[in-house]
Amino acid sequence: MLRIALACLVASVAAIPVDNNVEGEPEIECGPTSITVNFNTRNAFEGHVYVKGLFDQQECRNDEGGRQVAGIELPFDTCNVARTRSLNPKGVFVSTTVVVSFHPQFVTKVDRAYRIQCFYMESDKTVSTQIEVSDLTTAFQTQVVPMPICKYEILNGGPTGEPVQFATIGQQVYHKWTCDSETIDTFCAVVHSCTVDDGNGDTVQILDENGCALDKFLLNNLEYPTDLMAGQEAHVYKYADRSQLFYQCQISITIKEPHSECARPQCGEPQGFGALRQNHTAQFFRVLKKRSVEFENVLDVRAELTALEVLDGDLPSLPSAQALIAQPTSFDTEAVCMSLHSMSVLIAFLAALMIVSVVVTYLCVRVKKFSP
Repeated sequence: MLRIALACLVASVAAIPVDNNVEGEPEIECGPTSITVNFNTRNAFEGHVYVKGLFDQQECRNDEGGRQVAGIELPFDTCNVARTRSLNPKGVFVSTTVVVSFHPQFVTKVDRAYRIQCFYMESDKTVSTQIEVSDLTTAFQTQVVPMPICKYEILNGGPTGEPVQFATIGQQVYHKWTCDSETIDTFCAVVHSCTVDDGNGDTVQILDENGCALDKFLLNNLEYPTDLMAGQEAHVYKYADRSQLFYQCQISITIKEPHSECARPQCGEPQGFGALRQNHTAQFFRVLKKRSVEFENVLDVRAELTALEVLDGDLPSLPSAQALIAQPTSFDTEAVCMSLHSMSVLIAFLAALMIVSVVVTYLCVRVKKFSP
């Protein structure tokens, strides 16, 4: 009797990580014309430090190794270093994303990406003049009320969701602006002049200077549940060739009139595709439109989001919001993948073995039946 035995050999594959990593937090030096960032490493560094997305540009990459330190210096006018004007506090934010890669050719699980940001505050000039003071001094009693502290968050799903930094295209999120004040029923907040850009100068305005939406497909007119809160649901989108979205808005704080409601923007229904693309230089040196109010303090607020594409219905695994806030971006490559072609070949091979097994068994039964 002919017998055929099939055996499967299962191999366990364990990836060995690179024997190195970043020790502690990066050291950032905000210079007058450039940003310098250095990293201490556990062992001698043999990889690359480069600006995210610009590995192929030599001036945006540093390949020096052999020491337990790695770093790079980035002038303001190179390597897509982003500059954003702030009106309160008055100055300029300079930011970029730097990747530390420990393997000479590939990105591995021990590599890290850091969002680097420096703020350069403008000095205030004081102008004085000589005045005459009378013998009788008039005393004034003044109570100083602290201004509200405002922030801009992008939350998962709704106004009570967790902050998100990574999301898939089409995912529902909630844009939320809030201001915290030590006093009650004192201030009003209005969100306006909102833009989104890709960090490379492609800036699009989505809320005008009055706080009205320009494109209903990107962000609708805001709702104001309280005096110091605004929000609106939206769906995640992205630029055609970039995944990062940098949002910037302005919040105007005004004194609330006694026994009255806060004034809100009077906006019509926004149209589709109405967002305005802005010149980068014009956005960088933006001038605020004057408003007819006795007191107004304008604050700049920002939020960031990385949009991930969904291909063929596959949902990528997203890190939790808590992990994103507490840890720098990491690259995890401890996985074994099989392509569709390889899977098809394996299935065809197994099917052929099953057919051969059935045929051989059938022949054995026939031979045994007709043997004397």
